[in-house]
Amino acid sequence: MRNDHLEFTIPYEFEGVTHAYTPDFLVRLTDGTLLILEIKGEETEQDRAKHQAARRWVAAVNHWGKLGQWRFIVCKDPQMLTSDLERALDKIESPTG
Repeated sequence: MRNDHLEFTIPYEFEGVTHAYTPDFLVRLTDGTLLILEIKGEETEQDRAKHQAARRWVAAVNHWGKLGQWRFIVCKDPQMLTSDLERALDKIESPTG
């Protein structure tokens, strides 16, 4: 679903200022994993700070273990979305992923 009016944000800091990152989509995969999906063309330094914060948030939530399993991906080409989602699911299912 589109993360519009869901108020799901991830705090991050950029150039010493705290911001709230609102990812584009939240997706529940067939195995129950929750995926934070960002559609992004060209990335700026601030975008990279947002994405790094999302990765840290996912790692912390997964370590905590009380909100299910989460993943984060950035799709840089909407035409590749299906393969990006398949790769995300493969990494989840892979014992080394």
